[in-house]
Amino acid sequence: NYIIVGGTSGIGLATADYLRDIGNNVIVGSRHDRKEIAHDFIPVDVTSIKSVNAFFREIKNRGESVDGLVYSVGKTTNRKPINEFDEDIWKQIVEVNVTGFLRMLKVFYPLLKHCSSKVVVVNSIASKKYSELSGFEYTASKCALSGIVRQLAIEWSGKGIMINSIFPSMTNTSMLSNQFDDHQINDISDKLPLKKLATTLDSARAIEFLLNPENNYITGTGINVTGGSYLDG
Repeated sequence: NYIIVGGTSGIGLATADYLRDIGNNVIVGSRHDRKEIAHDFIPVDVTSIKSVNAFFREIKNRGESVDGLVYSVGKTTNRKPINEFDEDIWKQIVEVNVTGFLRMLKVFYPLLKHCSSKVVVVNSIASKKYSELSGFEYTASKCALSGIVRQLAIEWSGKGIMINSIFPSMTNTSMLSNQFDDHQINDISDKLPLKKLATTLDSARAIEFLLNPENNYITGTGINVTGGSYLDG
């Protein structure tokens, strides 16, 4: 069984669909219950420890194993100069992107340990360089995720849990299309080495690779899904 938190849109939904299509059982958690999505859905709000605990209890009461947990929840904000720093926006970004992830790991830890699970967080290439479109709040939150993954990979190395990231660059999602028109998106695409944006399926396949039962050695690292816009080969 694979749990996809933030699995009703974007990379999370693409991952849920892909894992299901290759024969896995998938449970999707999100604040937004989209009725048209054909997945086993349990509501969860990662900003509420009460909600995360209820989400965990529902899965545990079903007697479900957890082979993998994917955290694909994210919040962004537009770029603004430092003199316009807004503490409320900062707290919102960190609450969703970082603290929500830690809440999930804290509550699910006993089950992750029992099942020798794999964890994958949807990070961003911004954590390795900078964000061209989002604010420093977003970039800082993604850097925090990288630190958490590295630290927990060591702490969990003797407990059977493996944890990794994927690092997508700009991806063709509804969030991107809501921010930019077709002309702007085409302009962005033309500047990329492969002359096209990543699709959500590109990230889903990378996530599946890290979750795959045959991955017995990759932990504390991640996969760049950037089409050559970031090079560290």
